[in-house]
Amino acid sequence: MFPYDKLQTLNEIETVVYNYIIKNAQAVETMPIRQLAEAAHVSTATILRFADKMGYDGYSELRFALKQQRKNQQAAQTTDHYDIAIPLVDFFSKVNSTDFNKLIDSAMAMIAHAPMVLFFGLGSGNSLAQYGARFFSNAGKMALPVFDPFQPFPTNSPLPKDTVVIVMSVSGETQQTLEFVTKIKPEDVKIIAVTNSGNSTLAKMADLCISYYMPEIRHADLNLTTQVPVVYLIELIAHRLDELNGPVSQ
Repeated sequence: MFPYDKLQTLNEIETVVYNYIIKNAQAVETMPIRQLAEAAHVSTATILRFADKMGYDGYSELRFALKQQRKNQQAAQTTDHYDIAIPLVDFFSKVNSTDFNKLIDSAMAMIAHAPMVLFFGLGSGNSLAQYGARFFSNAGKMALPVFDPFQPFPTNSPLPKDTVVIVMSVSGETQQTLEFVTKIKPEDVKIIAVTNSGNSTLAKMADLCISYYMPEIRHADLNLTTQVPVVYLIELIAHRLDELNGPVSQ
């Protein structure tokens, strides 16, 4: 419904509209445009611009498409609970796009020839960094997690040339994460950002950004945004690496 290549054209405020619609798709089906604008804290012009970028001839057509998608997914029953299946179905429809596959190919071009891959993340991202390093190692790639955001990289002992650093952050705006990237930028490394927003500071600092565009769920200072897309990306790339190393294991 929302093609990956078109999502990449959204600016920051249009991404807010996308996140609200994905999280509240069924409610938006019956919302007048002014009500959606008020709920998402954007202007009606922004919503119309979003609809146009997504390929719809106005807001009414966008609402109709939402209704049709819900019917196709057989999710007609009303619920007050957040249904993770809806945004995940949308994500997995995007990963089959040409643009998404080009991103994965670009990541593979960096990683396949890298002498080492480092994974970095904070909070739940730290657990994913450990998982990613282990999964890449299982696929035959030298990979390590960085546990400490203050890990020093002495100038007299630089990282191996063409090392790839995979930095994972939902918001792409966490101060310690940005400071870590700033610290390793002088090294002769490639940085791949895996983040929810292609408009984030982290995305702009990286050599390559893979965004997954899931609705961000927060409870106070805690972030409950699903990380299923991140696990999928880790395993997808690792299996590609395994294929390069030899016949696929049975």
